[in-house]
Amino acid sequence: MNLKKAFKRCTAIVLSVSLMAGLHFPAPQEANAELVSGEKFLGNVIAGKIPPGFSTYWNQVTPENATKWGPVEETRDKMNWANADMIYDFCKANNYPFKFHTLVWGSQEPTWIRSLPASEQKEEVLEWMDAVAERYADAEFIDVVNEPLHQPPSFKDAIGGNGSTGWDWVIWSFQEARKRFKGKLLINEYGIISDPGATNSYLNIIKLLKDRNLIDGIGIQCHQFNMDNVSTSTMRSVLNSLASTGLPIYVSELDMTGDDATQLQRYKEKFPVLWEHEAVKGITLWGYIEGTTWKEQTHLVTIRNAERPALTWLREYLKSPVTPNPTFTPTPTPTPDLTQRDAMTILQAENYSTRSAATIETSVNEDGTVNIGYITNGNYVTYSNVDFGTAGSTFFRARVASGSDSTTNIEVRLNSDTGTLLGTLYVNSTGGWNEYKEMSTGINRVTGVNTICLRFTGPVNVDWFTFSATASPPPPVTPTPTPTPTPEVKSPDLNGDGVVNMADVILIATAFNATSGSSKYIASYDLTDDGVINMADVLMIAKMFNKTV
Repeated sequence: MNLKKAFKRCTAIVLSVSLMAGLHFPAPQEANAELVSGEKFLGNVIAGKIPPGFSTYWNQVTPENATKWGPVEETRDKMNWANADMIYDFCKANNYPFKFHTLVWGSQEPTWIRSLPASEQKEEVLEWMDAVAERYADAEFIDVVNEPLHQPPSFKDAIGGNGSTGWDWVIWSFQEARKRFKGKLLINEYGIISDPGATNSYLNIIKLLKDRNLIDGIGIQCHQFNMDNVSTSTMRSVLNSLASTGLPIYVSELDMTGDDATQLQRYKEKFPVLWEHEAVKGITLWGYIEGTTWKEQTHLVTIRNAERPALTWLREYLKSPVTPNPTFTPTPTPTPDLTQRDAMTILQAENYSTRSAATIETSVNEDGTVNIGYITNGNYVTYSNVDFGTAGSTFFRARVASGSDSTTNIEVRLNSDTGTLLGTLYVNSTGGWNEYKEMSTGINRVTGVNTICLRFTGPVNVDWFTFSATASPPPPVTPTPTPTPTPEVKSPDLNGDGVVNMADVILIATAFNATSGSSKYIASYDLTDDGVINMADVLMIAKMFNKTV
């Protein structure tokens, strides 16, 4: 052991002892009244103290925050293990499996590590793992990497980066953990139980680890934002796909919301799907006492220590023997849809050909429709074989939702995220992530069959999109014997959001001084119809500025 490591460990021991001196440790509880016994465990989290009556219900423990690197080593070289030790000692006294959560995670990493050079970052990660192994080498479970698809660490490049596999940093983390721990090495991720597409991305990482004998189990978070509205058929499909690896599954963070009746219905419908699956070897809930859970209405015990109906049902349900379903049918990897799509019809956003990031997920809206979301800056999706015909299109329209305070641009491009820019839809807050509005913008004329790429500069939910030759699809035309032509009056509401404002000025600016026939010229922006987009068109917008149309 070098002097630096020795100093760190001595400092950690002194700090822990001093903190523990002022703590009151509850006497070990009898561990004979848990809801379940046998091969599968039913656990919960413990935060700052042991809840009274914990052993009445649960027989496995995951520290909620006490073993995350950021809270432990908030100040470099000063580790606070007091809360973690308390939870660990409680587990050992009651013979409960203890999960260390987590070694590598981008969300609750120490802030100080982000400013270090790569060589020091790697050294600090190794010292962190050494310190954990010295204290908790016999932990039954270790979450080695948490949320690799959503929250990679800032020091990812220091420990291997993407590398040749795309996930070299994950492989390195498991290799180092295998050297240090006797317990089961797990990976953990959210957004899996409700999304077969994300499941396939997750499986890519799992298979890399399994091929190297580095992983012992699969963790899937089952939080309310995935569980409340997921179908049981989707759940079974996902579980079967994961089970096809031959690895055990551990539901790591389960909760469901609702008033008493709604929560009860959700538990009765969905908990058995998890519990009765042969590959699921344990379930850990994420809190259970009112006022201490991370999301409201997920609690199972009220502040007055009364059981909610879902917990009462759970107690009775778990008295019955489990009849597992051993049949696993892996979800096939979807193949790109080569069917030609009509650009002038509604194109569902979730029916993309490719996506740039596994973080892009499909989810069900409150009205039952499906959208894509969890989008971040630089993400994109592509749609192949979109047919614009010979007449082509000059308008793009989409049904979108945003709860963000900032504007997200949806760039409409040809072929790829760096391809020709056809136009940009500017999306401001619609009032919430489930408040959908139809918005449109002019684009450069496009004809024929193309691959369309939607590139995003920030978060947004997209339900569907379409193209048209006019600002809005024209109504069916009823022929008359003597039609009276009406001159086309171009609207200064260029983006079709119902109000003339700065967003329309910005669109004009993108094509300013463009003349008819040039690549930047957009006919709908030439409000005066004089063949050039100039100040005369800006004045047309100024006349209607801040007015609704």
